[in-house]
Amino acid sequence: MRRNWLAALPLACCTLAWAAPQDDPIQPHPAMLSELADQSIVTDIGQAGDTLIAVGERGHILRSTDGKQWTQVESPVSVMLTRVHFADERTGWIGGHDATVLKTTDGGQSWSLQNYQPELEQAIYDLHFFDADNGLAVGAYDLFWRTEDGGASWAPVDSPVGQGELHHYSITELADGTLLIAGERSMLARSTDQGQTWERVASPYFGSYFGAVPNGDTGAIIFGLRGNVYLLPDVANLPTLEGDEYGEYPLGDIPDGQVTQLSFGGTDSLFNGIATDTGALMVGVNGTIVEYRNGQSQLTRVDGGGSAALGDIHLLANLRALGGETGLNHIDSGR
Repeated sequence: MRRNWLAALPLACCTLAWAAPQDDPIQPHPAMLSELADQSIVTDIGQAGDTLIAVGERGHILRSTDGKQWTQVESPVSVMLTRVHFADERTGWIGGHDATVLKTTDGGQSWSLQNYQPELEQAIYDLHFFDADNGLAVGAYDLFWRTEDGGASWAPVDSPVGQGELHHYSITELADGTLLIAGERSMLARSTDQGQTWERVASPYFGSYFGAVPNGDTGAIIFGLRGNVYLLPDVANLPTLEGDEYGEYPLGDIPDGQVTQLSFGGTDSLFNGIATDTGALMVGVNGTIVEYRNGQSQLTRVDGGGSAALGDIHLLANLRALGGETGLNHIDSGR
């Protein structure tokens, strides 16, 4: 694994590596437009209607309607961007280093700066919006914020999630509405009331989780370091951890039947993934792509990922769009 690539991901353990140089660390600088932007590091791919939006290093934002040809659009910052999330086909947000939040209301054609606080030395690693106004952001060193005005202002969330100086790498809404946060040192937390209250829950593994994808009516697949992947069939009913346990990062006890380890015969770290009609696809270091098929415990490796680390995979028509260490690529979805 290349250390600098891991640091560049939204799943990074180091929030400042790969941040673009700034002459004035307080003022943001627009990203430079480059013909090679589609060959630079891509950390995440989102979708606005029929359009894909990719984000990555140096503040790069790119759009594509076919998953093959990408066009860079202007960005008000030149820092590493880590995650893109859309509430509908026109309204979306991007999170990044220096506590950056960008917003679009035209499907990603243009972006405005909503938040930029380099003095915090914290990165936003994931965003989730319930609608055009209400959303959550999670990130480095216990960053956990809420907005009720579409990202114009943010306030800290007081919950067990914000204890321990941990990195929170993802926030995922499951099919039943349960929210699941996954992060560093076995960090798992859930909410069953649209993020109003949170509780820490038992974990099957003492290590970092980099992401989660919904599975079935109540479940999730969580994944992270060294090929650790687990199916949690009913997240809302996982056992909780007591408040005084948080400092020691205990795993807790999970009853039989509430967790299944999924394996693919390797130890490649997985960084991102997407739910599919038949399960899920996940990507990670060394061009690794693995597929989970519902009802199975063995993951299947998918060809076509190359050898460089992959930051995300997204489905569009008959393509699997890939973003990673060497930029944007695609493979036929039937391959």
